[in-house]
Amino acid sequence: MNKILDVGCGSSKIEGTIGMDHLDLPGVDIIHDLNHIPWPFESESVSKIIFCHSISHLNDISAIMIECNRILCAGGSLEILAPHYSSDNFNTDPTHKMSIGYRSMNYFIKESNFGYSYIPEEYLFRLVSVRLSYRECQTSWRTKLKFNFFRIIGLEKILNSFPRIYERFFCWIFPISEVYFVLKKSNK
Repeated sequence: MNKILDVGCGSSKIEGTIGMDHLDLPGVDIIHDLNHIPWPFESESVSKIIFCHSISHLNDISAIMIECNRILCAGGSLEILAPHYSSDNFNTDPTHKMSIGYRSMNYFIKESNFGYSYIPEEYLFRLVSVRLSYRECQTSWRTKLKFNFFRIIGLEKILNSFPRIYERFFCWIFPISEVYFVLKKSNK
């Protein structure tokens, strides 16, 4: 099985995926209200789920994470690309319901040091990676990135080495564009 789901794809569905959105747009394969759970997929029927700038538009992130865990096969991956909370893109779009930072997915992973989670333990994921970018994060589906001066001079490497310091003291001075998470469903 190699089903890849592009959730909230809009009219720019990622090539080779099944596009699901609440709008009937070109490229959308499944029209479904993303806030209405369950989604129209069998349990453990998808190998990868991608949210490309769509998860921050949804109402209940905890319910969405449980639903993603339900439809992902064991070892399946969940990729989330979203505007960082300091991004002008986040603050410009009035349909954004939630902001996302470097540690936002820590509430949904097993190895979190937060001491609690927002979903039951059996639905928790494993964090593979998280990255911040001033322009565009490298993802599994992007083949070519836009010019990024901050990556070239090494500032993004420093930013990702000290993300907590950046978010605490500098994100409103030097706002970034995107945050990208890769999570894995545990093998049961």
